[in-house]
Amino acid sequence: MVTFLLTLMLACTPTLQTEEINAYDTEVQEETVFGIQTDGVCGHGVGDEICDLVLKDQNDDVWHLYDLEGDIVVLDFSAMWCAPCQSAASTVQEIQDFYEAGGFHYVTILIDDTSGDTVELDEVQYWTDTFGIETTSVLQGNRDLINATPELGYPISSWPTFVFVDRNLEIFWGIYGYSEEYLKMVIEDML
Repeated sequence: MVTFLLTLMLACTPTLQTEEINAYDTEVQEETVFGIQTDGVCGHGVGDEICDLVLKDQNDDVWHLYDLEGDIVVLDFSAMWCAPCQSAASTVQEIQDFYEAGGFHYVTILIDDTSGDTVELDEVQYWTDTFGIETTSVLQGNRDLINATPELGYPISSWPTFVFVDRNLEIFWGIYGYSEEYLKMVIEDML
């Protein structure tokens, strides 16, 4: 009887399984930090290697500027309340479609909503729907991205402001205000 009880007790006891844990195999989940990612050698002036930007796009996906290395990028810093920014937005998809085959990306970064507040996802989606932007990124920005001192942020003093980034992630040129002809001229010079 004792043998039977001992066998029954051992049979009903959960088996202890051991597994060797390798600390190097564990994946650490890091929280995404949004905004300008500085590495000590990047900057915001013509000729500087541009600092990486990490922002959310119109699909609520994380977007990295450095993922576009090897392509030409136009960063369009705009505000939703700005009439010239809206004029620029009405040509985004046409410009993207025309130059896309050459490795080109037109990226809009919305800094302010219509009230001058931080832009939310639904407002970015409204912008893309209103202006028919389908194949390029529109990002949720904020005023933390801009600063009169170029070492601390983009020196934006008017809307829209365009920053042209070459294939090596260096700032090629920048312009204040919107001129479709001038924008295309600079893009063609970069291609």
